Amino acid sequence: MNQDRDIGTKEARLDELIGMLSNNELLIPSFQREFVWEPQEIIRLWDSLYRFYPIGSLLCWETHISLHVHRKIGGYILPDNGAASGRKGPRHYILDGQQRATAIMISVLGGEGRVRGRQEPCLAHALYFDAVDGTFFFGYELKRRRRKVDPAFLVPLREILTDDAKMQRAMSGAEGCDEAILSHLNQLLRVFREYRIPIIWIRGFDIPAVRDIFMRINQEGQDLKPMDIMIAKTFQDYEYLVEDDLWTPAEAPPETR
Repeated sequence: MNQDRDIGTKEARLDELIGMLSNNELLIPSFQREFVWEPQEIIRLWDSLYRFYPIGSLLCWETHISLHVHRKIGGYILPDNGAASGRKGPRHYILDGQQRATAIMISVLGGEGRVRGRQEPCLAHALYFDAVDGTFFFGYELKRRRRKVDPAFLVPLREILTDDAKMQRAMSGAEGCDEAILSHLNQLLRVFREYRIPIIWIRGFDIPAVRDIFMRINQEGQDLKPMDIMIAKTFQDYEYLVEDDLWTPAEAPPETR
């Protein structure tokens, strides 16, 4: 019984995880809810990373089952992954940790995504780092911060992935740069170079078992709405989004009304 089931672990640096997410190597089964974190929760996550606090692991399902409908990070719906992408081999679906994974990716890459009940894309959370005080902030604060801080010390996280050495040289040569500022920057660079996020892989599980696992591990964190619970409990790899039938008029996107 269950002789084919297996559990394995690996660790991924932030750049590796962001690469897997942005390339759709990690997907989200449609019974998972959309991104629900508030901006301050994203900032708290990055503050934890900056302090080298553990943020928990990701749980991923590796399977040769190609779900008819699923989501990619950011909320967009992808129909029939196997036919659409042409990829061979197993698929990888995030069962736990998609809120953290989404927050990490959109903080660095920016971009937009869809969430339930809104017609226009609404995830645009590119994050910045203030090397003067070692804090994170969103782009809408940039003008205010620039009035108080030299722009050379306000770093988009995306630049860490592109050319951190060039950024480090530019900051070191900026007027007013001191040991505290460089210490803050070096700590951020260390996060990108050395922080590892554990990923737990489960293999050999069918849809009913995965559905049960998802329900059991979601007893903590943000409460699932009744509709979320219903979708997860009854998930059977439908060819459409089950919530299309279950949304209330207030929640439904305009195209379904």
